[in-house]
Amino acid sequence: MRFQLLGPIAASCGGHPIPLGSPKQRCVLAALLLAPGKTLSTEQLIQCVWGDFPPATARSTLHSYVARLRGSLRRQDSAVAIVRRAGSYVCTVPADDVDLHRFRDLTAEARAAGSGVESERILEEALALWRGEPLSGIAGDWAEAMRARLRQERLAAELDRIDRRLSVGEAGGLTAELRDLAAENPWDERLVAQLMTVLFRCGRQAEALDHFESFRRGLAEKFGVDPGAALRGLHEAILRDDPELSASPAPAAPAQDVAVAAPRPDWFVQCQLPPAGPVFVGRSGHMEELEDLLTRAAQGTPVGPVVITGSPGVGKTTLAVHLGHRLRAAFPDGQWYVQMPAAGDRPRDPSEILTSLLHASGMDAAAPLGTVDDQAAAFRSRLADRRVLLVIDNAADAEQVRPLLPGTAGAAVLITARRELRGLSVSHAAHAVRLQVLEPGEARALLSGVLGEERVAAEPEAAGRLAEQCARLPLALRIAAANLAARPGRSLATYATELADGARLTKLSIAGDRQAVRTAFDHSYAELEPSAARLFALLGLHPGPEFSTEAAAALLGAEPSVAEELLDILAAASLVQRTATDRFQFQDLLRLYAAEHAAEDPLHEEAWERLCDWYLAAADAATAFEYTGIAQLPRPRAGSDRFADRQQALEWLDQELANMTAVVSQAASTGPHHIAWQLTDQLRMYLCARLHRVEWKRMATAGLHAAEAAGDILARAAMLQSLGVLGHHVEDQGDNLKHLLGALEGFRAGSFTPGEAAALSNLSVYYGRRGEMRRAEEWQKRSLTLIRGLDRPVLLGVALDIMGLIHSYLGESEQAIESTSEAIALSRRHGQPLETISPLVNRAIAHHGRGDYGAALADGTQALWLSRKHRERRNEAEALEILARTHRDTGRLGLARPLAEKALAYAREYADPGTLNGHLTNLGELLRLSGEFPQAVAHLTEALKITTRCGFRHQEAEARIGLARVRYAQGDVPAAAEQAEAALTVAEELCLRPAEQRARAVLAAVGRADAEHCGHHR
Repeated sequence: MRFQLLGPIAASCGGHPIPLGSPKQRCVLAALLLAPGKTLSTEQLIQCVWGDFPPATARSTLHSYVARLRGSLRRQDSAVAIVRRAGSYVCTVPADDVDLHRFRDLTAEARAAGSGVESERILEEALALWRGEPLSGIAGDWAEAMRARLRQERLAAELDRIDRRLSVGEAGGLTAELRDLAAENPWDERLVAQLMTVLFRCGRQAEALDHFESFRRGLAEKFGVDPGAALRGLHEAILRDDPELSASPAPAAPAQDVAVAAPRPDWFVQCQLPPAGPVFVGRSGHMEELEDLLTRAAQGTPVGPVVITGSPGVGKTTLAVHLGHRLRAAFPDGQWYVQMPAAGDRPRDPSEILTSLLHASGMDAAAPLGTVDDQAAAFRSRLADRRVLLVIDNAADAEQVRPLLPGTAGAAVLITARRELRGLSVSHAAHAVRLQVLEPGEARALLSGVLGEERVAAEPEAAGRLAEQCARLPLALRIAAANLAARPGRSLATYATELADGARLTKLSIAGDRQAVRTAFDHSYAELEPSAARLFALLGLHPGPEFSTEAAAALLGAEPSVAEELLDILAAASLVQRTATDRFQFQDLLRLYAAEHAAEDPLHEEAWERLCDWYLAAADAATAFEYTGIAQLPRPRAGSDRFADRQQALEWLDQELANMTAVVSQAASTGPHHIAWQLTDQLRMYLCARLHRVEWKRMATAGLHAAEAAGDILARAAMLQSLGVLGHHVEDQGDNLKHLLGALEGFRAGSFTPGEAAALSNLSVYYGRRGEMRRAEEWQKRSLTLIRGLDRPVLLGVALDIMGLIHSYLGESEQAIESTSEAIALSRRHGQPLETISPLVNRAIAHHGRGDYGAALADGTQALWLSRKHRERRNEAEALEILARTHRDTGRLGLARPLAEKALAYAREYADPGTLNGHLTNLGELLRLSGEFPQAVAHLTEALKITTRCGFRHQEAEARIGLARVRYAQGDVPAAAEQAEAALTVAEELCLRPAEQRARAVLAAVGRADAEHCGHHR
């Protein structure tokens, strides 16, 4: 699959275009393709599409766009996908399949190849990828900003290509091209230099000088500055008629090749940058962005200061120093480095820094300096017309930096800071870059760079574990690598295990050296005001992957507005990361650091209990719309209006699921134990309906352990029942029956009749799924007897619905209709529209069983409408299946086929083996009737295998009947007889009258075929 961004946004597969939808939908795809493999939050994507004023429906519309794009891409290439991760999206597409990233790779390759013919050829290939205006077809501020950046990238590549041609003496054919480029980019000094060089080589010296003079005047009038030193040097060389210009490349080459101008007598050129480390990995995207910004500043384009922020130890200084060394040639008048904290981490006074910089620049030490304002003015004057890079490391705030900023273009400022310098963005249009931890491959490359590729390659799995134990934080990785390098015989696996065993922050240090992860964290923590520091510590108690403002408020015991303000301080200090408007997360090592401080808070247990209580209350409110359990444990449940509607509640549940799973596990381990089983019990219906089986099992298992530890009989019974119901929906049945019988025993011992009735009903389901319908009927009768003595209409409706399906399997259609009709009436009477869907489907099955196809279609259609209205895909699959069966048996195969196919697709998504089996059998029968015998056999064989694995014997009979019919249609009478006889044996044993009749019908047809065969051979 190929994606095109360098022109109209497009995608194709095998040369065929792929429809991408509306302009805004294309905008979503473009944003994801610009960062393949990188996660973009929902808020970032909304900003890209709608800017600062999105509509109220932006979030739901965005999800729709993503769903449509997923469908378009999935149909073409399974390797390309848009994946959702914790409120964010990521596009998994090979970068080489996107023309923009191919262009960037080629330009980088060309620059690495030097200045020869091969480099020019690669640049030609890169530029050939452009098909017009980039990202055309989409509008908005983000799109315009990206287009401007991409135009700059194209211009840089075009100028690189022209440099390659100039380097081999070419000139004549470049004049028109350069004039066109100069008209589009009038203030690019590199372009001016190339055009002057070409004019000079073509014998048009006067025109070259006129072009310089015109450029100089325009620059002075528009920006109040003069051309840079390199361009002025070229002007002087043309005036001298320097013979070297006739054969050499243009003097104003790419930034890394700019010639160093001779210093003025009163100016000292200095490189104060610290040494660059021998191993630098990753940050390629940031490097490209920052090099572009700083190079443009060196060329005279006004660019605000660049601020690099990020959590402690993420590599801010390393990146800044690395960049400084790479760009030395672009700043021939010097590269200065200012470390802002003084001894003892006291912030340095701006006056002290200015004095040092002025003297370093060559200013007479005896000259009077005056006030800070006088010093700042003198400093700006000294920097005027200079190409200087000033690296300010570890700035405390914007106020500390402002006096150090130059007043003219040409000088660039690169700042690192632990906290965001938002004020600098307001006053000086600062460009902020936030660093994250390294990607897994980059972390491995850092380890390899220190330890050697051979040592790391010998333990790839251990290297990955070690990187994760270091949270892929560069400082932690370097310390770990240094410790391993000092002990060559120590394995990576051993060290990774040691880190995992505890005291990780203590172990991530170097003996006899201040280099330690904890030390880096201490600096940032010490700068926090007390209330922010306390919240930071308490957040270490939160066990989930991310947390909301409300959760933080619960820990703090304060209003959300207070927590929001403090979280903003923590985010600005890079101690937490904002993942959405009101959601945050920790970097793993910072979580450990926060937890250490939380343990020192004497009130941390109360804070943890407040968080647990908040999650339970919020879950109560969120499940009240739809997922209230039919036999939940008795406890007080306060009403709440925190959620406006079902959809908002469902979004909260989905968003907080991982956190609630972690809270249950933590509560089961350390207390309060009741939270573990109460939260699990409250969420059971939600977990079931939304197919969260992994989380369901983790929570129910943890809740069971908590209940057993507390000796709570009813809680243990509820958790056993939860595990038993989970067993209905997975192939690995395990201790399903044991769980359900244990639940029944516990509910009886605790005298909780609703729980006992629910356990009896679930035992009925257990036996029904194995085809033992008479045993299922007995269990369900016992359940109904108990329920009718309770005021539990929902529980009664569910039990009646199950009984109706049992009657259908037994061929007792009238009883099935009676039972399901009562269930429907109950649900309607008590305002439970969702609870009517399943009995409508099962009543349709009963109508179908007795041949009343009109009634079956009516019930099935109503069930389908309700399922779609309430977005209940599992119920929708069941409704589609009975409608397909009814159309099939009335000869309307054209109507039946798409319904059956869609039902099977939903069943595969739901992954319930019993449901999947029924849909496979139904579609297999349709394929047989359509004459597609191989496909029919494949579906029916798959169904038969599932019945064998799971023990679904009633479905085994149906699958065998289907196979018998196919074999008979294919003329394989013995195989048909074998399958039909096996089906009949099962049906008779289990009293499945409808299945028995169908099996006998096949055997009768087989008998007639045998008789005819014998008659032909007499």
